Parts: sequence; C-alpha cells; structure tokens
Amino acid sequence: MNANVCKETTLRDVAEAAGVSMATVSRSLNDSTLIPESTRRRVRVVADQLGFEFNAHARSLITRRVGTIGIILPPDYDRFGVQMYHGTLHNALRSVLECNDIDLIVAFLTNHFSGRNNIKKLVSRKKVDGLIIVQPVIDRDLIEFLRSKEIPFVFSHYPPPEECPADVDIIYPDNELGGLLAARHLVSIGRSRILCIGAKGDRPHHREWDLRMEGVHRGLKEAGVVPGPENELRGDMTIESGYNLVMSKRATLRDYDGIIALNDLMAIGAILAAREIGVSIPDDLAVVGYDDTDLAAAMRPSLTAVHQPREELSLVTCERLLELVRSRHAGPPPRSSVRRPVQAARRIVLSPRLVVRDSTKVVAGS
Repeated sequence: MNANVCKETTLRDVAEAAGVSMATVSRSLNDSTLIPESTRRRVRVVADQLGFEFNAHARSLITRRVGTIGIILPPDYDRFGVQMYHGTLHNALRSVLECNDIDLIVAFLTNHFSGRNNIKKLVSRKKVDGLIIVQPVIDRDLIEFLRSKEIPFVFSHYPPPEECPADVDIIYPDNELGGLLAARHLVSIGRSRILCIGAKGDRPHHREWDLRMEGVHRGLKEAGVVPGPENELRGDMTIESGYNLVMSKRATLRDYDGIIALNDLMAIGAILAAREIGVSIPDDLAVVGYDDTDLAAAMRPSLTAVHQPREELSLVTCERLLELVRSRHAGPPPRSSVRRPVQAARRIVLSPRLVVRDSTKVVAGS
C-alpha cells in the first residue's frame, strides 16, 4: 500500500504545490482581497486536487477564525407569538449561514439559571467569529467589550432606541411604514371607523409597536380620520388578548368598519370575537394584522397582514456580518499595540409590504 494514502494533506502541502507561502494559502482560501483573484483561484484548484479540507481547527490556528457565528435571541423568545415570528427569522438566518458553510450557535443574552452573560462567555472562550444580536436594548458596556475583543457584531430586527450610539450596525424593518400601509389599505377600501389594537406596557422592545401605531395614525390622518383614545386598545400580543379586547367592545363593535391589530395573533383573536358577536368579516368589519406569520394565510378568512421582510432581513444581516468578519481577517493579525480601524457602521432600514387576503376583500355587489 502506498504510504501516502492515509496521509492527511496539510496547509504546507498546498503551499509547496502551489509555490506560495502558507499565509497566502490561508488568505486565498478565506477569499482575502489582499491576494489577487488569479492566485486565489490557482490555490483553490491545487487545494481541491490534493483533497485539502480547510477544517475549523486549522482555520482557527492560521486565521483565528472558527467558522461559527452566534445568534443572540430576544429575551421573550419563549412566548408563542414571539417564537413564531423569530423562529422563522432564525431559520432564514441559519439558511444563509449554512449556504456560506458557516455553523451557528444560538443563545440568549443571559443564562436563565446562572444569570451570566452568554455573549461574554462565547467571546471569552473563542467560540464565535461574530454575533447577530436580536435584542431591543443596546448596552454600551457590552459594545465596548466586543470592540475590545475585536468581535464583529450586527444588531438585527429591533429598531434602535433613541439614545442608540451611532457606531453600531443595525438592520431592521420600517415599522412606521408598516402601520402606514395598513391604515392606507383600509381607507382605500372605504373604511373610516377604525379600531386599533396595539401593545400595552413600556418595555424597551415596545418601540417597534409604538412606531407601528405612529404609522397607523399618520395614515388615518392623511384621510382626515382623527383616531381618538376610545378607538385604541392595548393588548399583550396574544390571541386571547385580541379576543378579550374586541369582546369588551361588543356593545359598540358595529360602530366600526375596520380593525388594525399590530400583530397577527391579536388580529386572529379579534376575528374570533367578531364572529361570536355576529359581525361578518370582511363585509361588516375588515381586519388587518401585522407580521404575516404562517397563521395569517392559514386563518379562515385568511388574514390581510403587513409582511415583515424576514428573508431580506436575514440576508442583509448575514451579508453585513460576514463582510465585517472577512474584513477583520483579511490581513495579518494586528500587533497588540495597534487597534484595527473600525469600519463605518451602517443603519439599514428595510421596507415591509402589505399582503391582501380575504379579511379585507369584499365581494363586489355584496
């Protein structure tokens, strides 16, 4: 038997066969822009011919990359409605990362049992090359920690708080535009007596709900409709909440011809209550939800909803983070006394769209 059959091909073997240094091989296989494309292409061909597998351990030793991205889930992820939306967002993020041959670690910001900060643990143990942080609050101390460790990170989904520092990357949907689309749609089909269902409480992540409601108010005011406090209810984002809120209006529900609920679950609860009261959907009462989760299309009647751009959000978030990761590892490791300059942060706002279904479609002549 040939003695070389079981010999594992090394980075040095590829370097010798290609006639370049080991550092050039490493950077070529990591698509560093410091290496000409012709050289990168030639090195990849040689690596493939030799059957070289650039594994995570070798990658970590040579480029300080481990090939893993961390996703930090929102604090109330275990709530049904939050899990439904963020579960699909997480799946989309995972698909994009896997297409780039990158593994992922999923964690909450803090350990539910010990209270320890999971981000600091992941970074200190060198488990991740970068982080996608799905959190409504941006902690300046945590940002400084990540900067000191030179770990790239991107905040995703939640709109930045008003006091948000300017030097962080944030990618999120335009919640105010979503509310505006919902209001304009109801007005366009002749509805003017609108009941709005938002979120109660003042937790930090309610900023997205406040922005949605601001958009609704803006759309109604455009049509000369001034929403009063009696036409605005606040729920806890569940089906039961939407149901109970509409049932509390049973005596006056027929005074309304439209409902905007700022998530799908409360919209579904509103439809169930309206049915029980004997109000027809959509002939008497048109209903619009928000998020466009899988339940929206499955509901009967199917629910018109503002579609969150989950797929685009996932793609843009991953692209930005991978850009930061590759930029960090493109050149030789910086000397301990020299800090690598931080790329200019980006704030990217994505547009939602309205998906019209049966809950706002009135048959002509009815």
